[in-house]
Amino acid sequence: MTGGPAADVVVIGAGIVGTATARELAVRGVAVTLVDRGEVSGGTTGLGEGNVLASDKDAGPELELTLAGIDVYDEIDARLGAEAQVRRKGALIVHPDRATWAAEPERVERLRAAGVEAELLDAEAVRAREPALTGGLHGASFFPRDLQCAPRAIARALAREAAAAAARVRTGCEVEAIDVRGGRAAGVRLRGGERAAAGAVVLAAGAWSASLATGAGLALPLEPRWGQLLRLSARRADPRLIRHKVVDGSYLASVLSAEAGLQVTTVLETTWEGDVLVGSSRARRGFDTAVDPAVSEAMVARAARLVPRVRTLPVAAAWAGLRPWLPDHLPAIGPSARVPGLWLATGHEGAGVALGPVTGRLVAQAVCGEEPLVDLAAFDPDRFAAGAAQ
Repeated sequence: MTGGPAADVVVIGAGIVGTATARELAVRGVAVTLVDRGEVSGGTTGLGEGNVLASDKDAGPELELTLAGIDVYDEIDARLGAEAQVRRKGALIVHPDRATWAAEPERVERLRAAGVEAELLDAEAVRAREPALTGGLHGASFFPRDLQCAPRAIARALAREAAAAAARVRTGCEVEAIDVRGGRAAGVRLRGGERAAAGAVVLAAGAWSASLATGAGLALPLEPRWGQLLRLSARRADPRLIRHKVVDGSYLASVLSAEAGLQVTTVLETTWEGDVLVGSSRARRGFDTAVDPAVSEAMVARAARLVPRVRTLPVAAAWAGLRPWLPDHLPAIGPSARVPGLWLATGHEGAGVALGPVTGRLVAQAVCGEEPLVDLAAFDPDRFAAGAAQ
C-alpha cells in the first residue's frame, strides 16, 4: 500500500530541524512530506531553554554554522514577530574558578577573530549587569548577540509555513524504516504497512536517528544525552532576577566531555514570563527521561554559589529530555555517499534550536543545487563509517 503521490523528499522528524528543512525545501518548490510519530515539536525541541548561543563555542566549523544560524534567526524574528519570542538578552560566561578564567581571554580572542562580538568584564562590571550574581567570581565574557526564543512555537510556525508552500505534514505517523531499494533510499515505511515513496529522505529525528540510519546501512554512533531542567517560580517576586543568560565557565568543558556519567554545572536565565530556569545536567543513559530529584538539588546548590537567591525560590516544575549526541560533537548534515538518496540533519546535541533553522536551509540549498551558506565537509554523515572502515 502506498501513501498517495510520491514526494520528491520525505523528511523524518518534526522538531525544529525537520520543520525548518521541510519549509526551506517547500518554498523552493520541492514536493515535501514531513512525518513524525507524534505532534509537531512534541519531542526535544519544546523541552529546552530556547538558546541561540555563540558564547559556548570555540573557533571552528560549529561556530561558523552558529553565526550563520544567528543571522537566520534575524529573519525568523522579522517574519514571525512576537510569536517567536526572540529576546536578545546576551550571554555572560562567568568564571568563579581561576583556571577557567585564565583560559578565557585566549578563547574570546579566537572568537573575535572569527567574527563574534564579545568583551571581557571584571567582577565589578559583571555585578553591574547582574546585581543578583553576588557569589565569588573572577570575571566574565559577554556576548551581546546571543538570544533566547520560543522553539516549540517557532517549529510549529515553520511547519505551518511549509504547509502553506504545499508541503504535506503528517503527524501521528511512525516511520519503521527507511526504504532502501537497489542500494538507494527510496522513501520510508510507516507503521501499519504504508510506504511513502520519495526521491530522497532527510533523517532529522534527533536522538532517535541512529536506528533508522543503521537500518538503512549507514553507521551513525549517535546516542541520546539526557539532561534535566528546573523552573523556579520568580515572576511575582522578581521577574528580572536574572537579566542575561548566565553560564558557569565549567559548562564549556562539560559540553565537550566524552564522559557518559552524570555531569552538573550551572546555567541560569529567565523564561518569557519571568520565572528562572536552572540547568545544566548531562549523562548518556539511553532513552530514560526520568527526573532525578537528587540532580535537581545538585543544580540548585551549584547555581546558588553564583546567585544565592535561587535557594529561596520554590520549584514550579522539573523535566528531562534527550539531546542527540555524536562523539566528535559536530552534527551530521548533508548527503550520504554510502546510501545515495539519504540525507542527514541530526546530531546537534544541545544546539538544535540554534542550528535547526540554518541546518534546514543548508540541506535545502544542497538538495536544490545551490551553494550552501556554510561548507558541509566537516559535517559529512559518512565520516563515522569511514573511520570504522579504517
